[in-house]
Amino acid sequence: MQDPLLRQWPDQPPLGEAAPRTTGVLRRPGDARFHAILKELADLHDKKQADYGREQDPLANIRASAEWGVPAWVGALIRLNDKVRRLQAFCQRGTLANEGAVDSLNDIAVYAILARILLEEAQAAPAATKGDPG
Repeated sequence: MQDPLLRQWPDQPPLGEAAPRTTGVLRRPGDARFHAILKELADLHDKKQADYGREQDPLANIRASAEWGVPAWVGALIRLNDKVRRLQAFCQRGTLANEGAVDSLNDIAVYAILARILLEEAQAAPAATKGDPG
């Protein structure tokens, strides 16, 4: 009998068949809200990049931390930490003056993804471009 919690996703093979490059186990879908929020976060990222990014580099605003001697991925973590501090204030006071707690949680998620992208770029860059003398 087919497990009712298993369902086929567009990037998966037909049910019962092993997915390529996997352990042979079909993915059990998570909470539908998780996937809806991921889409919402992608839309948020795209919307904000219209204000902050540059056409040739949507992460230019975050990469600008390098102009201050801070690696771009660390710059993203600093921005993420600012949002964590806002949530700490929310936990202590029960209210925020400007953006809400959900906005801060969304920003934390996006900054975490951007930090990962920028870290992976830094790790993939040749040593010479990282300032490593050799």
